[in-house]
Amino acid sequence: MTDFFSPDYFTARARFCSGVLGNGGQIESIVLDAKGPHGEDLSIDIGWFGSAQPKRAIVHSSGLHGVEGFAGSAIQLQWLEEFCVPPGDGAVLMVHVMNPFGMAWLRRVNENNVDLSHNFLGADEKYEGALNRNPLLLRAAYRMLRGKDLEGQYEFPHGLAYGGKRHEQTTRRFQLYISGKLAYAERIVAIDVHTGPGSFGDAPAKGSLEGLYRRMFPGTEVRFTEQQLATCNGLRVLAALRSGNNLFEVFCPRSTPWRNRVLESGNETIQEGLVQAFGLLPAADSVPPD
Repeated sequence: MTDFFSPDYFTARARFCSGVLGNGGQIESIVLDAKGPHGEDLSIDIGWFGSAQPKRAIVHSSGLHGVEGFAGSAIQLQWLEEFCVPPGDGAVLMVHVMNPFGMAWLRRVNENNVDLSHNFLGADEKYEGALNRNPLLLRAAYRMLRGKDLEGQYEFPHGLAYGGKRHEQTTRRFQLYISGKLAYAERIVAIDVHTGPGSFGDAPAKGSLEGLYRRMFPGTEVRFTEQQLATCNGLRVLAALRSGNNLFEVFCPRSTPWRNRVLESGNETIQEGLVQAFGLLPAADSVPPD
């Protein structure tokens, strides 16, 4: 079996770009100011297949939480080996590593300690709100034990799940990118891949990526899936986040059975997304659009 898991961000990026171009797709890169550990350039790379002005689109994103991008990237690389061309009015967008700084530096946050999953606020929302420090930690432990992600907070810049005080460069530029690219879409199926303590299953949180899609495309049918691939006990995850150590092993275990499950689950979710977006079936090229 091909090892789709890459050892670092730069290897993953090179493999992804090569795979997209090898399948006849286009690479469009959102270049960021942040740099890698040795001063390398960083970018969000989008593999685009299909119509330039799609009516139906599937958007598969990885690495919003940096170090979690190893699993999402592997799923995308596997998909590229069995890629199916979308119908004439459709498009496939593979968004490779939305937080390249976090993946390159093995962190979950960006260069400003911002958790980007809480940074996509609307113009009418304020970057404020938090529990007190001690209750915040207790609440975090409680949520992690239940397999939930951390709640966002906007008061403690050096604390966990800090959502920032303004749109980060990543959120600004990604929002601008999709606002033009998907302006004519009647249906958007979005899949965002995460790893961590368990299944999120919550309503869209303040500043979430799901909230961005629904806010930006109010007249569009939006189907959003936050795919959470469990790794280990929530308290172990919380301890790693607080210390900043062992994040790679916590969010991308080297266990072969776990990695195989990731690829299998990732493929199943993509196939479901293709059916929802285009009516494409795993065992056939396509069926007539609904």
